[in-house]
Amino acid sequence: MMKTKMLIIMGSFLFLSIGVLAQQQLEHKKRTYISADGTIYWNRALPVYLWASTSNDVNAENIMLKSKKMPQYVNPMYWDQEGVHYIRHDWAVNKTTKKKVYPEIEVIYEVYADGLAPASSSKFATVPKYVKGGVIYYGKGLTVDLSSRDAVSGVENTYYSINAAAYTTYSSTLAMNEEKAYTLKYYASDNTGNAEEPKTKSYTVDLTAPSSSHSVSMPKLGDIVSPKAKITLSFTDNLSGVRNTMYFFDNATAKMYYNPISLWSLTDGNHTLNYFSTDNVLNIEEKKTYSFYLDKIAPVVSQEIVGDLSTTNCKYISSRTTIKLTATDNKAGVENIFYSIDGSGQSTYSSPFKIPTKDGKHTIAYWGVDKVTNLASKKYLTVCMDNTKPATYISYGKPQFFTRDTLFINKNTPVTLTARDYGSGILKTEYSVNDAGIKTYTSPYKIPEEGYKTIKFYSTDKVNNVEDAKTSNCFVDNTPPVIYVNFSIEPIDKKSGLNVYPNYTRLYVGATDKHVGTNQILYGVNNAPLKDYSSPYTLDMSEIPHFSKKNAKYTVKVQAKDKLGNTSEKIVEFYVTDK
Repeated sequence: MMKTKMLIIMGSFLFLSIGVLAQQQLEHKKRTYISADGTIYWNRALPVYLWASTSNDVNAENIMLKSKKMPQYVNPMYWDQEGVHYIRHDWAVNKTTKKKVYPEIEVIYEVYADGLAPASSSKFATVPKYVKGGVIYYGKGLTVDLSSRDAVSGVENTYYSINAAAYTTYSSTLAMNEEKAYTLKYYASDNTGNAEEPKTKSYTVDLTAPSSSHSVSMPKLGDIVSPKAKITLSFTDNLSGVRNTMYFFDNATAKMYYNPISLWSLTDGNHTLNYFSTDNVLNIEEKKTYSFYLDKIAPVVSQEIVGDLSTTNCKYISSRTTIKLTATDNKAGVENIFYSIDGSGQSTYSSPFKIPTKDGKHTIAYWGVDKVTNLASKKYLTVCMDNTKPATYISYGKPQFFTRDTLFINKNTPVTLTARDYGSGILKTEYSVNDAGIKTYTSPYKIPEEGYKTIKFYSTDKVNNVEDAKTSNCFVDNTPPVIYVNFSIEPIDKKSGLNVYPNYTRLYVGATDKHVGTNQILYGVNNAPLKDYSSPYTLDMSEIPHFSKKNAKYTVKVQAKDKLGNTSEKIVEFYVTDK
């Protein structure tokens, strides 16, 4: 058998277009490809012609093979499917002996038909991703890796285009480090010129954090804020949108913002609000702060009773008394002070005010509000109005005697002043005797000087209501009666300077008083107990023979008392004889 050489002639070559338009897919010629290991790959779209030669010299004569049985399917011939195809010869001949090889085996030429384009894919780095309105957003650090695979001849190249730029051969990871919208197109071609349809990925890279701001509702005064105020956070983002806004006060744990922030849970004092927003691809805003003073403390309102005041079981005042209100506030300052009296309507305090003059209890409610509307709780002051003057009464102790429209007393008679007040109580009682200087009454007093007396007296209560002065008249009688002693006979002798009387003599006693009259005469003989000189129940001294003792000395003590108890005393000494 003639030695033959079968040659497969490649029917096409790969050419790249020059000067293609931007983003227009590159031109890829259909072609054949022989790999490094000698495998032949044939683009299925290309025709197949078979040639035979007696030499492996490329310049040797080549004879095109024809088929008499199936001329309609050859010259050209086409591969019917993907993958390996065999050109067969029955049977194999030993190249040295030129004899058939036994056992018989076929001689096979392999050709791989490739009519399918490669498949490329993209892998986006794991970075924050968000889809909104059909738009895909990626955050910082986005990279894209392209990869391709081909089932037969293998991938020749992978190409990409960004935002309508010319296709570029892919060689390494693509870094998307600019904030903008991207349209990424990419495809791959294999070694036989099959090129896939470009794939498109549209997305936006968002590298900018959101922007947040705050506003504070009333009431407030500059950066002094009421607990009634609320803080509203506002936020915007130009691309992926705000995912959340976080806030915290001072060093507390951050919370997610949903609604205007209440301040009631904070303590009075300085605070700092910290807040920031994060967008949907996790770009985080630099923390913003707002420092303020939360004024939760209402004013402290105090009252002062100015003028007449006495505190016993009630705070007694007079119509001259005023109520003064003052208020202090820890921060924002006092806006107003209010008060009401006995449940009447609210009044705004401007200056000290008086209480209605009706006697009895009155209740004043008072409170205040500061400049950020912290309202103080009502306080109450109860006072008792006392507009009634006290009343003072005079009484005279014993001894006393009333006659001829005149009250007689003596230096030992106590004078008592009694004062009454049904409100604040007695502060003091004062008196004077015949206008001889005002004295403060402390206890019953006596008037030592004799004569007619006019006592002026009055009282002042504890809220300085002064009674109209009253007077009382009396006569002070300190003079005792004058005692008179008479004998029934003249003396008959003298002894030791004393008169001598006969033993039958009788002694007569009497007394007179200038103002009130004698009330009692007492006598005693020789140190005997005193007894009445005369009474309805006894005989008087002149009727009793007292001097029966002969030639004896007698001493008779006589006392006389007037109706005030003023007492005089007289001693009579004499001798009695029987001669």
